[in-house]
Amino acid sequence: MKNLLLFGALTLCLTTYGQSKKQQIVALNYSIDSLNVILSITRNKAAKDIGGLNTTIENLSKEISDLKRDLFKLESSVSTLEKDKSKLALENEKFKTDLEEISRINVELEAKVKILNNEIASKERDIDSLSNPKIDKENNWLLIESNLKWIEKDYSTTIEWFNKTISRLNKFGIYGGQDIYTPTCYSYVMDAMDHYWGYPGSIEEEEFKSKWKSIFDLKYSSFGHEFQNGNCGWASFELENIEFLGSLNDGEWYKLTVLGGCGENDYSQTLVRVVKIIEENGSFKIANFISLRDE
Repeated sequence: MKNLLLFGALTLCLTTYGQSKKQQIVALNYSIDSLNVILSITRNKAAKDIGGLNTTIENLSKEISDLKRDLFKLESSVSTLEKDKSKLALENEKFKTDLEEISRINVELEAKVKILNNEIASKERDIDSLSNPKIDKENNWLLIESNLKWIEKDYSTTIEWFNKTISRLNKFGIYGGQDIYTPTCYSYVMDAMDHYWGYPGSIEEEEFKSKWKSIFDLKYSSFGHEFQNGNCGWASFELENIEFLGSLNDGEWYKLTVLGGCGENDYSQTLVRVVKIIEENGSFKIANFISLRDE
């Protein structure tokens, strides 16, 4: 705009210099009109530029206001996050403390559970020992008797087996009844009878004791026959009573009272035997033999 004004003034001066006054006035007026046009155009352009700048300023002001509002929201969010962070830190510390307490309680509970499991196991062993009592050896009748445990059950099958088996033994002797004994008990009964009779070549006392004292009670090993006595061969025989004594060492113990004698209808002799019965492969077996009375 300054260049335009300068150009106009220069043109006016040159024109004035070479013309008459009238012409100079006309030229001057023309120049003034030209300058006014130029000024008007310049003002309009400047007004438009100023309007555009004002619009830009307004837009920038609005953007700045929006940015300030967003910044405030952001600062508020940051403040909230800081608060939440502090809260989470406190909660985290509390969680750590609670976790440590839970761990401590868990250790205590595990110790208590272990103690309870040991107590339960001990009780179960006690219950098992009551329901299925055991002793290390069966060579002491008094110890056996004191540890027998009564169990309520149906003994009719065992009693029937006794009646059938003992009648057969009374008829055929032990040589007809090997299958009703365990191998160990059968060998013991044979040695006891052999030692009782004392025939030449029979087992000697020291050998008998050394062989059987740790397994059977030799105080009650004096018998000449399992369910008879004497050497006449009983003509009369009666299994008077079968009494269940109790359970011990995975077997059932019975006391058998046998009556009989050498003559017909002779029941003058009374024998009392205690036997341990086990079930093996579906069959009953005598696993221990005690002669409480043999007269």
